[in-house]
Amino acid sequence: MPNICKHLIALLLALCAMGNAYAQKRTVEEVKKSISDLSADLKAYKSAQSKLKPALEHQTTSAAPETWWVAAKVEFGIYDKNRINKSVGNSFDVKEMGMALINGYDYCKKALKLDTVPEVNRDGSPRIDKATKQPKVKTKFSKDIWKKMMGYVIDYSAAGADLYLAKDMENAYRLWDIYYALVSTPQQVVKHKVDPDSVIGETRYFQAMAAMQIKKLTEAHALFEQARTLGVNKKGAFDHDIRVLLQLGDTATMVNVAKQAYALYGQQDVQYMRIMINDCIHKGDMKTAEVMLDKAILMDSLNANYYTIKGQIVESQASFKEALPFYLRAVELAPDLYQTNFDVGRCHYLAALQFINDNPKKSATKLLRELTPYLQKAQTFLEKAYEINRSSVDARSILRDIYYRLSDGEKLDILEHGC
Repeated sequence: MPNICKHLIALLLALCAMGNAYAQKRTVEEVKKSISDLSADLKAYKSAQSKLKPALEHQTTSAAPETWWVAAKVEFGIYDKNRINKSVGNSFDVKEMGMALINGYDYCKKALKLDTVPEVNRDGSPRIDKATKQPKVKTKFSKDIWKKMMGYVIDYSAAGADLYLAKDMENAYRLWDIYYALVSTPQQVVKHKVDPDSVIGETRYFQAMAAMQIKKLTEAHALFEQARTLGVNKKGAFDHDIRVLLQLGDTATMVNVAKQAYALYGQQDVQYMRIMINDCIHKGDMKTAEVMLDKAILMDSLNANYYTIKGQIVESQASFKEALPFYLRAVELAPDLYQTNFDVGRCHYLAALQFINDNPKKSATKLLRELTPYLQKAQTFLEKAYEINRSSVDARSILRDIYYRLSDGEKLDILEHGC
């Protein structure tokens, strides 16, 4: 009797499992029928999405490619209905649209994997295609799945942009990753018209920007690099990559990127030259650093940035006095830059401090009288520097000392209290 009970319980459990499997298969069929109705609206698709969830988790139906294919069509339907609402001015949800595309792609990939079944001979061995010499496979849904996914290529790019603007960087990154996966799939490039390299490159650039913000720094560098190979040579494609490489601590690659940027933007931005020269200085190759800079000055003798760097190198190797002529040339060429004014003012201030140290026996009155010209020269340039950049702690600090030494209480009060 006990054995009969055990067998009966096992039978009931098996029947229950079969019944559940049947119920889930029926659910899949019902959902498939409901979304084939042309009158199905967004609410109907979202209801279908909810209804189908158990089937995606059930052991039997989750192993069937059609289950995932139906689920993918539900997700694409949710996207489409939102897109229609957007086009006619009705309410829509960009995050829901983005997630629907992501889910749709993921479900398609699962369906494709399950739909690809190796063909076998009677003895169980793989059947080989005589033409390709590769194992044969049979599919039922794959052709339609690929066609469906490729029909949304542009949508993946556009949805990525929408989520980027919505500050959802994680999913913007994912959407653009799917976009690239679709447009770069070899067998699909032949069959479908895809975007030109310049458009793909721009997408990779913005995906890199999203990667930066979610701290995928290694991926960000790879994306910036790929964007440039696809023709995106905007300044930001170099500048942001340099920042990423700085955070990664990859100095060698950063210098290489700086060299590429210098060839295009060296005359308008001194940072690339600074990186290259700093690399030479770090390696102890001062000769190369100076040669690089002298060559740059010969090519563009009116670039104040080059004279600033030259002054900094000379100052580091010799003294501020020998560097001053280069700083003066820089401020002559660029009188409205903070750095050029600050460097000249700082050198005059250092000259004043040196004069004090060199004359310890002079009376306070005589020392101040002879010191004043140095301080006044420094004051002129530093005041302009501070006017250009009010956040400069260095300029403010030196000016405070100058006003104190010159007993200029009025300017000191303005500097300290802004009154």
